[in-house]
Amino acid sequence: MTTGFDVLASTTDVRRRLLTPKRGLPPRAAVLTAVAVGVVGLLTYLIRTVPVDAPRLARPEAVRYWPAAATGAVIVLVFVTGVIGAVAGRRRQALGPPTVPVAGRGVPPLLRWEAVPRRVLLVAVVVSAWLAAGAVASGQQLSFVALAALVPWLPLFVLESASKRRRYGVFAAFLGVVLFQTLHMGEHSVQLTQLLLTDGDLAHSHGVFGQLDFETVHFVADTAVWLGLGAFLVRFRGQNTWLWVAFAAASLHQIEHFYLFWMYHAHSAVYEAGGFAGIMGSGGIIGSPLGRPYLHFTYNVIVIVPMLVALWDQATTLEPAGARRETR
Repeated sequence: MTTGFDVLASTTDVRRRLLTPKRGLPPRAAVLTAVAVGVVGLLTYLIRTVPVDAPRLARPEAVRYWPAAATGAVIVLVFVTGVIGAVAGRRRQALGPPTVPVAGRGVPPLLRWEAVPRRVLLVAVVVSAWLAAGAVASGQQLSFVALAALVPWLPLFVLESASKRRRYGVFAAFLGVVLFQTLHMGEHSVQLTQLLLTDGDLAHSHGVFGQLDFETVHFVADTAVWLGLGAFLVRFRGQNTWLWVAFAAASLHQIEHFYLFWMYHAHSAVYEAGGFAGIMGSGGIIGSPLGRPYLHFTYNVIVIVPMLVALWDQATTLEPAGARRETR
């Protein structure tokens, strides 16, 4: 009988090692190492030279609401256990053959523009740059500039998404979630840049779309990614090791957002006085050297990096039975 422990153990099978190939220094290992070193170096610099200017709760007040954090952890644990059980069930059913690598090198076909001609993409680049430059020249806000740059791409993304949904089924949804999380990561990166430029002034560092920088939006966005990763693990029968890594990171992040969402709505005054530090943020229930924006930048890095690797790995494998069913 397959158990949840069997599922987790099988994801670390030596035949599907995280870092490949075996000979020499794997390019993947080099890239991931460079990312890790870069992020640690950036955070070290920020902590030392750009402390976040934000209110902070006294220690007794900061730890007062720990039962809410524990409740969030229990909710996450229940969902994680459910995902492990569902994956084990899918494994027992033995639905179709295991995934196998696709022959060939370079960017997998599933990750390329397929429905939109190259000349149309070039036109979109030119129009996007022209609209963004016009918005900057007219003194528009950063959010308006970003929207202007995105407008020419929206119909192309819709067309490409519809095409990939017909051809690849669930994979198209996985690709969409990764793109969404990439944009989310971009917002956190812009916020860090703003903190650098304002000497840590959090009041003037809210990313591109500052109007959406409040807990309800963060909670909905991160919860959607977390639930999506769990669903994809079940759909892909837990065969993608890096998807497990992304799901584990997103689960840790989700505990923070359950607590912060509750604090934001149940005790708004405490939240504004420093409760937004959450659990692991500087001044939070457990605490760390990381201020709130630095902590959540870190959470999103450890979610998006394995998601991108998982996306690549999934794009270079075939699921013959599932693909045939979904493209009929």
